Amino acid sequence: MEWTNQKPWDGLSVDINPNISPREMVFKVKLDSEKSWNPTGGVRPGRPKSYANQEMFQFFKSFTENGGLSLETIGTLDNGRIVWGLAALKEEFILIKTDEIKSYLMLYSRNINRDIIEIQFTTFRQAGGNTLQIPCKGRTFFKNICRRPFTKQFPFISLKFHKFDEGLIRKTKETITYGREAIIDFSNNAELLINKKVNDEISKRYMFDVFQPEISNKLTSIGNKEVNELADKKTKISLEAITKAPGQNLVDGEISAWDLINAVTYAVDHCIGSDQDSRLRLGWFGPNSKFKQRALDLAQNLK
Repeated sequence: MEWTNQKPWDGLSVDINPNISPREMVFKVKLDSEKSWNPTGGVRPGRPKSYANQEMFQFFKSFTENGGLSLETIGTLDNGRIVWGLAALKEEFILIKTDEIKSYLMLYSRNINRDIIEIQFTTFRQAGGNTLQIPCKGRTFFKNICRRPFTKQFPFISLKFHKFDEGLIRKTKETITYGREAIIDFSNNAELLINKKVNDEISKRYMFDVFQPEISNKLTSIGNKEVNELADKKTKISLEAITKAPGQNLVDGEISAWDLINAVTYAVDHCIGSDQDSRLRLGWFGPNSKFKQRALDLAQNLK
């Protein structure tokens, strides 16, 4: 297996200038032609150019700017069905002298009508190239007020964008504040995880608890025999990642709860999935994101 610390979205995104227009963003990620999904699967390209993606990027841009941020990366997944953007937050921290963690606001749309915009906050660990979604209170989705209604007369669509009013600006700032507070709390918890040392059996049970809890609950002890006979691919990859994944610089050869959670997030972002697109889609927005959250919860509760 090839171990890499590149960003999991490299090759699936473009970095943008903060002054770029929503229309230019559409062309940057090649969404200038609307895609139509067949009920049985697959994509039919070639319909007239859609304004929905432009209006989605208008919301991305307005949300970040009203929150005092700048959209810096945009990308697509699943043939353009999912569109996302990242804006860096100022909350950064360094653990064990060189383990640098950055944080981002992510906006994304999984609705092809682009009338609902979802948000989440995520950290990015530079040493390992792995991400972790940080749960926080506050809103997780917004109605896209930038979507323009169609009209019966040429040009058949309203020429005016709705702007963020005072109420929406207040909600935007409040949501970003909640995210920042959650990331600060996470940084404090990460320090505790580093100092929480675990032995080999606890590490093995932890991985079973994350990926195969139905088996873990039946075992009184977990050693190499149980791993060889019962562990699935996800569990085995994550166990290997504890010592082999980039950034896993075990202090004095000891494994910490911090090493365990980073092994899981690395495996989800870089190893589990048929290709890079599916890994990112499943790890950010799909069922594999639950593995990351379970890993965080379990690491915090380790004795």
